[in-house]
Amino acid sequence: MNAHDTRIGPDAADGPDTVHGPYLVKGPDAVKVPDTALALVADRVATAPHAPAVRSADESLSYAEVWERSEALARGLLRHGAGRGRAVGLLAERSADLVVAILGILRAGAVCVPLDAGYPTERLRYMCTDSQVDVMVGHAGQFRRLGGQKPLGQHGSLTIAGRHRPGGTEDLPTVMADDVAYLVYTSGSTGRPKGVMFEHRNLANLIAWQIRESRCGEGDRTLQFSPASFDIVFQEVFSTLGSAGTVVCCSEEQRLDPELLRDLIAEERINRVFMPFVAIQSLAQCADVMTPDDHPIREIITAGEQVQCNSRIRAMFERLPDCRLVNQWGTTETHVATSCTLPVRVRDWPLLPPIGRPIANSHVHVCDPDGRPLPPGETGELWVAGQCVGPGYLGLLERTARSYVPDPCDPRVRAYRTGDLGVLGEHGQLEFLGRMDNQVKVRGFRIELGEVETALNSLPGIAESVVVVRGDEVTEKYLQAVVVPSIPELDRKEVSKALRRSLPGYLVPSRIVLTDTLPRTPSGKLDRRAAAEVCGSPEGRP
Repeated sequence: MNAHDTRIGPDAADGPDTVHGPYLVKGPDAVKVPDTALALVADRVATAPHAPAVRSADESLSYAEVWERSEALARGLLRHGAGRGRAVGLLAERSADLVVAILGILRAGAVCVPLDAGYPTERLRYMCTDSQVDVMVGHAGQFRRLGGQKPLGQHGSLTIAGRHRPGGTEDLPTVMADDVAYLVYTSGSTGRPKGVMFEHRNLANLIAWQIRESRCGEGDRTLQFSPASFDIVFQEVFSTLGSAGTVVCCSEEQRLDPELLRDLIAEERINRVFMPFVAIQSLAQCADVMTPDDHPIREIITAGEQVQCNSRIRAMFERLPDCRLVNQWGTTETHVATSCTLPVRVRDWPLLPPIGRPIANSHVHVCDPDGRPLPPGETGELWVAGQCVGPGYLGLLERTARSYVPDPCDPRVRAYRTGDLGVLGEHGQLEFLGRMDNQVKVRGFRIELGEVETALNSLPGIAESVVVVRGDEVTEKYLQAVVVPSIPELDRKEVSKALRRSLPGYLVPSRIVLTDTLPRTPSGKLDRRAAAEVCGSPEGRP
């Protein structure tokens, strides 16, 4: 492992610059990075043009081929006026074309707006209108739902469609560090999604750090697992191509079926996967036949949800002794802010691993409600500052001003208030404690729902669970647990008894609902709103 790799356990010695007064947790600072992640890929094209860059079921492309195709696409976009600072929609399936399209859009100096064909049409249209997308890149069949997308040009199986802007040039611009690279949408409190901007400097810092810290590098294969509409796809693509690796694309069927995914890892000799915790859980369910010889995977990187190292996940990693689990944390507004690589010895893993320490050129505060940094051991809101913080929300100045604020220790630096709860624990490790808005008050008690979920998920016979609040202003509020059993006959009364042995009575759910699966968002995260509506097989309130 590299010098700045974050470990946990008694052998995790603190570096001299990890925790600073007043209560500042820093990553490696003053680390030089290029202005853009594109520069990292260009270097690899120059040094290994014939090396395999992308592989899918349909085709394999070398670095030179990917670069040539992306340049042709970039020039095509520029010809139709979709150049520097212009938003370009990306609507493509997971494929070699997707990688070419991302590179082409960014090389044109445009802003990539990744879209998901599975989204409702109204949401897609809102995102295109809000970001002022005039031109789109993707597979022609995906454009029909949006209507009125006039074909402007064809580049292999990729189509440029939309509205032509006259006077375009084909000269590739110099992409600058403070140009916006991509715009991704996240749920908004008003019901309208918010467009989160991420600049080239943010992406370059993340990718340069990821390349330095990863166990995988030249010649290694990374699975392109993420849906095309999420920011993880940029991490998958650029950290692989920037280190002379190969991006291997999986189909949607393989992504959703853990047995097919397990077999693909063996067939394609996959070395690294970025995947949400729910996908790791599913893979662990069918990992009994996985072996180091057949499955040469060395790194599984997860983010987006609290990792819980249950018995099945531990068993999978014990079967794959050369594979490391990396727990990354961040929000859409920061992408990756911190990282923690779990120890080699699986028996040393805690049930809830920490989120580690900040990435390069970044730092984190644990703050009280007034924005004052708290000392180690005290719970507060996690504030992130440094190179991983983007410029803000598109067109939402007031919302940006509320969330992107001056750093409490240096007002010249911008910080992002994440809304996540955390604490600085022993060995300088940050621990994630859930969302601030996931704290609720029931019968006069303030409750962190994650605490109840952790207790539930540690019980035998439970694969996963979520706890929600039921009731309204008229009826009394109570806790309901929605549980996915891992055994045929789960005794809910025994579950309640077991919880009462570890939790105070007010934290024990009054109602337990059994269901086959928990609802998920398109990114694989738990959908709490939908979970609150699950009826399943209930045990009524006592």
